[in-house]
Amino acid sequence: MNLQKEFDSRGPWVTKFEVNGVSSDGKFDALNDVRIEQFFNEFPNVRTVLELGSLEGGHSFAIARNPAVEKVVAVEARKANIEKASFIQNLLDIDNVEFIEMNLERSKVTELGQFDAVFCSGVLYHLGEPWKLIEQCSGVSPRIFIWSQYACEKEARKLSNGYRGKWWREGGWGDPLSGVSKWSFWLSLGSLLELLTVNEYDRINIIENNLTHPHGCAVTLSAERS
Repeated sequence: MNLQKEFDSRGPWVTKFEVNGVSSDGKFDALNDVRIEQFFNEFPNVRTVLELGSLEGGHSFAIARNPAVEKVVAVEARKANIEKASFIQNLLDIDNVEFIEMNLERSKVTELGQFDAVFCSGVLYHLGEPWKLIEQCSGVSPRIFIWSQYACEKEARKLSNGYRGKWWREGGWGDPLSGVSKWSFWLSLGSLLELLTVNEYDRINIIENNLTHPHGCAVTLSAERS
């Protein structure tokens, strides 16, 4: 097999993968992303993980290679991304990740069973009704790790379902880093914390509150139910 040809035929890539000295053209080094380390610092002994928005599988494989993890169920809306992830999965011979095609705005993660933790990075701010996803997450796991953009305080001038935030125009299916609907609602940080509390996550740890992220305010946090 001409590995470089196989990579190129599936491109362009978002994620940087290297197998046997051959690389994809992606720039995002998900396998070495600091958020993986942060996740396991918060939840060191999780065995089953539900990942929301797996893209091309970089975070999925990084989580799966932790010795404590027995299974990762990775949900992704775009079929093309799952095909890329499956290609890498076969190359790396990783058997504890299951990829599921699912539009988080139309399907329910509660149908997937129970998990020790939810890994939700780069997803929440792409949804028009993010409160629905958090409510579902509370039903499948007592623990959640979130990285998300949010509406900075001066921008959080809109109300939706009682939560403050702002509306954001998404790129749709054609943009691999965008939500699949036309509009998303970026919660304010206060509204995100309120949303977690309403859904009985009573221990919340803000790991990083980044006010200078190039695309706007961003937060990394973990939340857990007693």
